[in-house]
Order: sequence, then structure tokens, then C-alpha cells
Amino acid sequence: MDEFTFYLTKYGVYILSGIIAILVLRFIFSKTRKNYHSRWNILIDNFEYSPKEFYALLKTELESHGITKINIKEKFIKEGGAMSHSRIYLRATWKDYQYDICGAKFGDGFFVSWWLLYKDSIGKILVAKIPFIGGWLARKLYPVTYYRIDTASMFMNYAQSSVLKVIDDITNEKGVRSISEADRKPMLNNVFVR
Repeated sequence: MDEFTFYLTKYGVYILSGIIAILVLRFIFSKTRKNYHSRWNILIDNFEYSPKEFYALLKTELESHGITKINIKEKFIKEGGAMSHSRIYLRATWKDYQYDICGAKFGDGFFVSWWLLYKDSIGKILVAKIPFIGGWLARKLYPVTYYRIDTASMFMNYAQSSVLKVIDDITNEKGVRSISEADRKPMLNNVFVR
């Protein structure tokens, strides 16, 4: 083996190891953890509707409010593990919030649900894992601010009112009784504990 091949082999292993380490670190630090802020669901008895048509109407309604930098698309989400079936959802993403809406036939009715998720950065997750002081340090470095609480609430209200409007429009068109006031209220998770 000549000297050039020796150095190429020796340093090639280091370079390849460095590239792999950089890719692994980038993958780790680009991931976020999602927690839910709020959720809601309703089963409309004796009612049939196409999920695709529901999503098309909802996408139009969500886009009609002039919210900038909102991304709305259909998304296949697994029902369980990697080998399970996928179900189609409509996903609206804005800032650090993800709003997943499901419309599906269930028995002789039509089921609608949504989940508002917020994303925690991997930095916050890693800091929180530091023994003894991690939780305190994460709260100091990544505080829950009024701005974050307000933007989550605004996005939830905007999206919920859009879902309810579409449901009201399609049920009124078919002569189905409207949803009661009690059934219109979302369920909040206490994720913004200070």
C-alpha cells in the first residue's frame, strides 16, 4: 500500500465518521415533540358526508380569513404503529401550531374531530432532561409567555369557528338538527402551566 492510499484510507474513515455524526446530530436537533393544547369531537347521527368534500369546504373556509403563512394540506396519519392503516386528515399549520382535523363515516353518522398541537423544540426537550435542574432551566430558557398562550387560543378559536361553520352549512343544507351549544366547546389541555 502506498503512502497516498494509506492516508486516504485513514482520513477517509474520520471524514465519513464526521459526516455521519453531523447528519445524526442534525436529525436529532431538527425534531420536535408535539403536545396537544386542545381537542374537540362530535358525532352527527344519521348523517352521511364525504370526508374529501368536507375537507375541500373546510380548506376554503380556513383560507377565507386572511391568516398569513398558514399551510393547509391533506395528510395521511397512521391509526397505530408503522404497519397500521392510514387515515386522511386535513392539517393546518401556522407558526408552532398544528391543527389536525378528521372527518370520517362512523356507523350511520359522520364523525368530526380535531387536535391542536404545539411543538416543543428539541433544545427545550434536552434541557429539561438535565438531572435536578432541567425542568427549572427549561422553564427559564423557554418560558410560556402570554404571547404563546394568546396565539394558541387565537388559532384554536379561528379553526374551531371554521369547522363549526362548515358543519352548520352542510347540516343545514341537508335539514339535520344543528349542534348544541354544549357540544360546540373544545376541551383544553393544561399545557401552559406556568
